[in-house]
Order: sequence, then structure tokens, then C-alpha cells
Amino acid sequence: MKLTAFLGSPRAGGNTDILASRILDGARDAGLQTETAALRDLKIVPCDACDRCWSGGLPCVQQDDMTPLYGTIGEADILLFATPVYWYGPTAIMKAFVDRLIPLNRPPGRPLIQGKGALLVAAYEETGPAAAEPLVRMFELAFAYLQVRFIDQVVVDGVGPKGAVLHKPEALDRAYAVGRALKDWSAP
Repeated sequence: MKLTAFLGSPRAGGNTDILASRILDGARDAGLQTETAALRDLKIVPCDACDRCWSGGLPCVQQDDMTPLYGTIGEADILLFATPVYWYGPTAIMKAFVDRLIPLNRPPGRPLIQGKGALLVAAYEETGPAAAEPLVRMFELAFAYLQVRFIDQVVVDGVGPKGAVLHKPEALDRAYAVGRALKDWSAP
């Protein structure tokens, strides 16, 4: 089984990356293959709503670094979406990535994503769950639309400064446990 993480933080090595890496560590220790795509290192242009994917499917007419990610998604069994909370939603790079998943909802692209598992990792500075609720809901709806099973989430508040999550061992342990538990997950 293969877990692929899509890192949507513009800050390398920040709290979101740390939490995602703990899930990946747990998954590897459980015997899964893992792969990471740092979206901050890629050029993914926004969806321009040309609607060609609705009639022609894949590939998307935008020829950028998203193009090979469709194959990466197809090769994975579980997808990890990792983003800090920016203004109660995902980062711009994560949102562009999610927007560009629309060709996978068309008949030619559907087999690349349908039935896969998905995880969400989010970190944010505010305290309390309210700041992350719109982001979590966005992903719940997107996963349902793509017919992806939402396996679990690791959402950690109160971690603004880079590395602050390292002072929350319970969050790090939870992320690792989520990764380890993936050995028991199976597609329907």
C-alpha cells in the first residue's frame, strides 16, 4: 500500500510539515510505501474554468507541474493533504492543487481517485476548533465529491511559530499513531 503526502505549506519544515512527516513515519513503520510532493516547490496554475476537462477529461489543458501529479495520485492508495490554516481555509497553493483535481471527477479521470483513502493535516495559530472548521468542512465536501474516503484528520491549534508543534508531544504521538493505523485500512 502507498501513502502520498501533498504538502501545502509555503514554509518548509514548519508545523504542518512536521505533523505530516510523523504520519509518514508511522506509515513507513507499519510497512507502507510513502511519497511526498511539496507543492511549494511546484508551479501549479489556478483552474481557469475552461470546462475542457468536462468534455475531454485528462490531461488538464494547463501544462504545468500538476500534470505529473495526476499519475502520482493514481499510483497512491491513500492521499494526505497537509495545509496550515490561512484565513480559515487552506493555503493558496493547496487550494490551487485541490481546484485542479476536477478532471478526476470526470469519467476518464475517476479511476485515478475513486475509492482511495484521504487524510487531512492542518496546523494553525489560533486556539480552539472554530478556526479550522471551514477548512475541515471544505475537505469533507471535496472528498465526498471525488468519492474518496476520509480516513482521519490531525488538526492542531496553538502552533503559530515554526516548530511550535514540537512542544506538543500528544499531537506528534497522535500523528504517528494515525500513520501506523493505516496498515489496517483497506479500500472498499
